[in-house]
Amino acid sequence: MYDVLISGAGPVGLFFAYQMANLGHSVLILDKSSGPTGQSRAILMTSRTLETLDNRGIAHHFLKNAVITHGSQAFSQGHLIGYLDAVNENTLFPHMTCLPQTKTEIAFGEILQQKSLTIQRETALESYKQTSDHVEAIIKRSDGSTETIQAKYIIGADGSHSAVRKCTEGWTYDGYAVSTRFAMADVVLEGKDADMFNNGRVSAFSHPKGSAAIIPLGPNADKGPFYHRLMCNLEPYKLAGQDSKVTHGLLQDETVTLSEVQKNVAERIAPLQIVPKHPAWISLFRVNERKANGYRRNKAFLIGDAAHCHSPVGGQGMNLGLQDADNLAWKLSLVLKGLSSDPEKLLDSYSLEREPIAEQVLKATGNMTSAGFRNSYLLCNHHTLLRNVYCNVYRTCQNLYCFPNDAGKKVKKKKLRVEVPKDSPLLLANSSSNRRQKNTGLIEPGSYLHESGLLRKRILTHALRLERKTLRDILQGCRDQHAVIFVGSRPSRRTYCPWTQDFWTKVKKTYSSQVAQPIIIESTWHARDSRVPDYVEEKENENAEDVFWLEDRWDTFDSVSKRIGLTAHMWDKPETPAAIIIVRPDLYVAHSSLIRSTEDIDSALEVLGGYLQQQKH
Repeated sequence: MYDVLISGAGPVGLFFAYQMANLGHSVLILDKSSGPTGQSRAILMTSRTLETLDNRGIAHHFLKNAVITHGSQAFSQGHLIGYLDAVNENTLFPHMTCLPQTKTEIAFGEILQQKSLTIQRETALESYKQTSDHVEAIIKRSDGSTETIQAKYIIGADGSHSAVRKCTEGWTYDGYAVSTRFAMADVVLEGKDADMFNNGRVSAFSHPKGSAAIIPLGPNADKGPFYHRLMCNLEPYKLAGQDSKVTHGLLQDETVTLSEVQKNVAERIAPLQIVPKHPAWISLFRVNERKANGYRRNKAFLIGDAAHCHSPVGGQGMNLGLQDADNLAWKLSLVLKGLSSDPEKLLDSYSLEREPIAEQVLKATGNMTSAGFRNSYLLCNHHTLLRNVYCNVYRTCQNLYCFPNDAGKKVKKKKLRVEVPKDSPLLLANSSSNRRQKNTGLIEPGSYLHESGLLRKRILTHALRLERKTLRDILQGCRDQHAVIFVGSRPSRRTYCPWTQDFWTKVKKTYSSQVAQPIIIESTWHARDSRVPDYVEEKENENAEDVFWLEDRWDTFDSVSKRIGLTAHMWDKPETPAAIIIVRPDLYVAHSSLIRSTEDIDSALEVLGGYLQQQKH
């Protein structure tokens, strides 16, 4: 019996398979296709997605083949009206990252091979039924043979026409379809103005008859010509109706020629002139805005397009799915390992956390698609409105933007939030510790933990050199553990933090290393030596070197103390408090509290007991 059966080997299914295999679980992943897609399809990786992949130690596999763009340029009837630039200090990936889906799938496949995990190709899910403790699925191969597979859980990563979803009665896919046909073509650009699109920017065009985009993709092969994606609508924007069938994705029974795409794009970028050559892929597609009525049915889960689909405007489709996979994997792993005190609460939290984010994205992309394609004439004659639409598109792509207008001012809008909803049952904001500590100024539960400056390893007993890491580097070793971070930095004129030993003793007593990894950060000037502290038992010495870290400066913009909000309390009287920040495996903050006594440590540590197993005494 497998731990997990995954239907669908697109990027989302492959990422989920990698995580489960990496966490020690048996996985069967199957797909109807004979191999990775030969089509570019989803091409954008957002900053948050790259941070997610980096947290799992695999971002470099994708970046080495990607094209990095540093912003966007917006045109109205062929005339440049402004730029959008990447300007965010809170991410290591402030750029737009373009990578054809075929390269994404090949990279994931190579990563899975390193885990000795193969994909059963030309195999489809025929049906399945759930029992009290497992799933029985019938799979069908291309030769017509069938096989019954048993797995503890089944995952639908099989797109908008998901077999996993369709095999369960009442599991609907609600929303609407857009009848408009859109075209895309991957081409080499030639012509007198082709160089305008080799400046590292995505180009967006508005015209009374519709919109168009030119996106850099990079070469298809080593030393090959540079390709761009052309996109445009072929007819006016029109809804197909609330009760229409699912039509999201590529149109298999209709084709479009390069000359048709060229004609529409040429009209919308004029007077600029380009000549598209050497098409690698040309296709038509339609857009739906839909979401499943829940992402879980007992032992069956939906991720990616199986759970939601929407307009490609903003480039969120694959990214939303990859973040679905990241949210579910560590939760399912803890349940499979028997490390959850409340498995149902933990598994139900997947839908509760991811559905509101999908709803927000669907609303944003739907509004932007309608505004960009339905109101093209209005946009072309009102540049301020056009700038706002482009700002919305760009912040949806990356959650960061800076758009100068004609007067050099910057148009800014509220960011599209991709944080964990505040009412998630796994956010411990309502614990007794947090209720007593309102308005502490600490990083809030549900927030994403941004990167920090370098920390220095404290224990040098066996060190060959000084080792420095960022907090995110340190957290990469946590896998499906929660990181319980104790920050005891304080000004040098104040005495060392008195609760460090108590924290170490209590966290070791409360949680096993399987579910919680303690991390202790102290001021460099308050660490008395570079040896293992006396209070660390000999049997714990082996891993102690990875626990104790030093912060040289607490007052820099990217210090850990600054990132978590402790700097506001450095001069509190009678003494500087410490802070405990509990970070989930997906880098979202589960709990934060100030520490002014040993009782505060107890309150902070007890909160994880709501869904994690505590030590048995």
